[in-house]
Amino acid sequence: MTEIQHKVHQANARHELITSGEKVLVALSGGPDSVALVTILVSLKRKLGIQVGAVYIDHHLRPKAVKKEIAFCRELCATLKILFFCEEIDIPRKAQLEKSGIEETARKYRYQILEMVADREGFDKIAVGHHRDDRVETIIFNLARGAGRQGIIGMPPKRGRIVRPLYDVSREEIETYLRDRKLSWMTDRSNADVAFARNRIRNSVVPLLKKELSPSAPENIIRFSEIIAGEDKYLQAIVDDVYAEVVSCTPGGKFKLDLNGRFGYDIWLLRRLFFELLGDAGLFDIEYNEIERLIGLISAGVDSSVQLRDGLLATLSGNDLYVQSPGKKITPTVLPLPGEVRLSYPRYQIESHVVKATDAGQIKKSSCRFAIVDADHLAEPLVIGGIRPGARFHPFGRPGSKKIGDFLTDKKYPRPLRDELPVIYDQNGVVWVTGFEIDHRMRVTDKTKRIIRFEIRRY
Repeated sequence: MTEIQHKVHQANARHELITSGEKVLVALSGGPDSVALVTILVSLKRKLGIQVGAVYIDHHLRPKAVKKEIAFCRELCATLKILFFCEEIDIPRKAQLEKSGIEETARKYRYQILEMVADREGFDKIAVGHHRDDRVETIIFNLARGAGRQGIIGMPPKRGRIVRPLYDVSREEIETYLRDRKLSWMTDRSNADVAFARNRIRNSVVPLLKKELSPSAPENIIRFSEIIAGEDKYLQAIVDDVYAEVVSCTPGGKFKLDLNGRFGYDIWLLRRLFFELLGDAGLFDIEYNEIERLIGLISAGVDSSVQLRDGLLATLSGNDLYVQSPGKKITPTVLPLPGEVRLSYPRYQIESHVVKATDAGQIKKSSCRFAIVDADHLAEPLVIGGIRPGARFHPFGRPGSKKIGDFLTDKKYPRPLRDELPVIYDQNGVVWVTGFEIDHRMRVTDKTKRIIRFEIRRY
């Protein structure tokens, strides 16, 4: 076993990257890092007890080079006797539509495609060619753009099923391995393009640090990040416990953070909770200023919102912070009598049952989960929908009608949740504002002959 193979084997054991019996999909670009990665994993597949395959992703960034790279990768995989897959995505178009940078867009969709291929082809892990030097460059990049503790830690050895077997291997060791084995690779000219921030760090910043400060600067940066990572592991356990208690997901997919205890939170804990919250809501590459915007939002103490990247909206309502992708609405859906409807947004199942009126004198009111109404007062068909603009109803047992919005305000029902509150309507108006109250005209009386029982529950 060569020194580099030994390092990969050790990293796999130390970080528990790949388990015996697993299928590993390698992200293969044809560059030196991915060529070294796939050949090393193939050479270790018996020792590790794994199967290996590879995928090339055409990003539509270098059309002249792509055909040669695909041919090279296909031939390499044929030589190694492993499965080869090829996928493509138009990153420039995606970046233009999403108004985001090429690097950020490529990274986002690259991982999505890797996950898709792994799912489709039955791979357990996805191996990427990031190495020790990449970790240094990532830490510098993150610090420069204002990232917090997670940015200082840089790339983890694994995240989900993404693994980095070259985690402890340097670029120099990779190149030596390839030369010694007489392995060829493709040169990506975009790696020298100073238009990309990471290339400037690799080709200018790191050499300058080594020359002007210390030849050991990269190793010192890695050592510092590993110290922080050890401390972070301890802090993360605390964050996870708190997060599980104060964060929940609504039926409409909004993330809700209970801020009742915010004055008891240390600022570091609040920042970490926000970091986890934004990550769960789907935000990539979270930056320090985004966390600070949330700090500012709750510090203001008034109900308001801030727009975040990727279409996310953060809204403060009372003692709760909601993070959501706005714009979703309840699709009007007919509710049969009897019958049931399962809404895709929000995730509720609503049922209607015909009930005998034997206990009509005792059951006259709704609860949060069900409602009892006089069937003879219903004007079918019934429709489940959202709150209609200006919709009014006569709350059970109260004088006069009221706008649903005003009724919910009186009930102190959060505004961010109103777009995911189903309402049952008949042809004459509101029947039941689910979770709250029926319309007074639908009340059950001693003269009621048939009862309809509505029930709502999450699924």
